Amino acid sequence: MKKSLTLSLAFVLFWPLLLEPGQAEKVALRFGPPAGSALTYSINGQVNVNGKDFLGRDLTLDADAQGDLRLAVISLARDTVLAGLSTSGINVRAQLPESSQTQTLRTQEGKSLDVVFNPSGKIMDIRNPEVLGQENVLNFSIPQILRDYFPAFPVQPVGPGDQWRETRRLTVPYQGLEVHIDLAIEYTLNDILPAPEGRKAMVSAVYTVGVSGSRDLGDSVGVFEGRGSGTGYLSFLVDKGYFTEYRVDMRTDAAFVAKKGNKRVLEMPFSFSLVTEVNLIGNTRP
Repeated sequence: MKKSLTLSLAFVLFWPLLLEPGQAEKVALRFGPPAGSALTYSINGQVNVNGKDFLGRDLTLDADAQGDLRLAVISLARDTVLAGLSTSGINVRAQLPESSQTQTLRTQEGKSLDVVFNPSGKIMDIRNPEVLGQENVLNFSIPQILRDYFPAFPVQPVGPGDQWRETRRLTVPYQGLEVHIDLAIEYTLNDILPAPEGRKAMVSAVYTVGVSGSRDLGDSVGVFEGRGSGTGYLSFLVDKGYFTEYRVDMRTDAAFVAKKGNKRVLEMPFSFSLVTEVNLIGNTRP
């Protein structure tokens, strides 16, 4: 009888250790802050492009965006989160070889942009854009920052070792047109740790970068080619329904190639890098 009890106790204690990683307890990383809460995030993004055009002119671009975004959750439903977005100001600076541009992106005082998210954190709809009321610097805008700088969460519950994927496209100006930066992102849930705010999911991300785009050059065609990579990390409060940290660091080496048929006539290399950080700096609970 004692031997039987000892074996049963050992089975109960050590059975969780024998599970495969995919069999560990899974959690839902659903974006869903409670209605009435307000989350304030600091935004810090840096974009760098280095290269020259066909005449050897410098096309270097250094741009950064710094400021804050405040999400006031209006309602929380099973499949949507409606939040009012406002900002005291996001300062954008773009340094070109022969000029510089600056702009402060903000919402009109006392007004907010209505943004609808799904549980994966993706934007489903943006309403009343008239509260923005300013021109954009290059391709920087508040909706673009939301789409490019915020992470995506898995549709299904995940456990340590599980992965989920997403794709997105960024655009950067180069030689008077937009270069498409295509991202394939693979997130991995590394661990779930206890924290004062509840369970915290620690997530890493690996980025695969592709460059695409073309331009008619008259008797030839200009094509963008290139590959790159990057890494990132994410901290998510499982029991609260929102993230506290998100960082991306990536780089790609590419070229603008002039082609006549299958013949490469001219090739101009350029590089692109991006570093972004989003951190929770304020949280007002309902």
